[in-house]
Amino acid sequence: MSPFNIDVLEAGRVYKSTGAIPSNMLRPTVYRAWERSHLQGANPCALQAETLSSIETERLVEQHSYLIDAVRPYFRILSQAAGNERHAVMLGDRQAILLDVIGDEQTIHGSEPFPQPGSLLSEAVAGANGIGTSLAEADYIEIVAAEHFIEGFHPFTCQGIPLRNEKQEVIGVLSISSLQQDAGKRLKEILLCASRAIEAEFVIANLERDIHLVLTSSPEDYQRLDELRQDLIQANQAGRLKLEVSSRMLAKNSIEHAKKLLQQAEQSIKIFRHRAKIWHNLASSETGTPEPLSLTDSIQDLVDILSTEAAIRKIEVITEWQEPVTVVAEPRSFFHRLLRYFLQAFEIATQGGTVKIGVYSMLNSDIAQVSFTPLPGLNADKCPPKPHIVNFTKTSINNEPVKLKKTESADSR
Repeated sequence: MSPFNIDVLEAGRVYKSTGAIPSNMLRPTVYRAWERSHLQGANPCALQAETLSSIETERLVEQHSYLIDAVRPYFRILSQAAGNERHAVMLGDRQAILLDVIGDEQTIHGSEPFPQPGSLLSEAVAGANGIGTSLAEADYIEIVAAEHFIEGFHPFTCQGIPLRNEKQEVIGVLSISSLQQDAGKRLKEILLCASRAIEAEFVIANLERDIHLVLTSSPEDYQRLDELRQDLIQANQAGRLKLEVSSRMLAKNSIEHAKKLLQQAEQSIKIFRHRAKIWHNLASSETGTPEPLSLTDSIQDLVDILSTEAAIRKIEVITEWQEPVTVVAEPRSFFHRLLRYFLQAFEIATQGGTVKIGVYSMLNSDIAQVSFTPLPGLNADKCPPKPHIVNFTKTSINNEPVKLKKTESADSR
């Protein structure tokens, strides 16, 4: 037994005899969890979790069917990553009640009781654990063996991370438990990546709703925006595929190869989420309020989103600006306007042509200009058209300075 475990076991012994926990005997995260568990009345001698009735559990599972459906494909990926080890992958709601669990047969349905759907895993009931503590900390956590507050969970090492919707509200928690104490080193990155991929699934659900709004409010834009939406979803599916392959590598202990694939999956998911925000602005029927927007970053975002369209048309897109430019605009009309000029320039450039986009900040003026210059291909029977100039107001509204939001640079994406 490692000295680490001896300290934790000693902390548990002292707590049970005195009702106090020496903070220097536990990791800070675990100490906070034990304090919360103690103050809320959790029983450290409990051997298993309390559960709802079968009827209450059925009702709860039905209420969270959307969450369960989004998570299940990633359940399989995480279980696959655990390989032949004893393990369980769990989904809890935001109240730390278990909604779904999968794992190896011995762990889930063996002679030793393991939490099932309907189990109450909040710290108040089950003490420090991968689901309740993750929600209490609102962050990724790991609880190793005897760091669990109740004795019945001591055999397992558990990791957990909250799941958030597109508004960054916590709606559930994803957790994986293993009998291997060093499982965290191998499974942490794929758990974090899976959580972000699951959150991307909620974004996709919103895209589906958005496209129906476009169909009813702006049917003329439907086909173009639906094509962009399909490109986004394909990008997210590519991230899920990389995640699945990396889980197989982890199961085979090909750690370095798996890490590279996880990095690629993470990047795909990050790009998808960023592009989805742009798509939402394009598809939104709601008019917001003017706010500072990076004109140069937004143009680069649209170049990225329209890259498939440009490739199909064999159009080269060239961007030119000396420095980043921020303007004040209402997001929906701002992105609609830019998209319209992009597509008009594509039509004029024709197959094999070029579209040049320049951004200029006018000196001693509150105006920023964007020029769209389509240059038709060599075989096109057209004279080069004049550039289309679009004006935007720079960073002031009614002569009042605007506090700029921190924008994400192209390099960070």
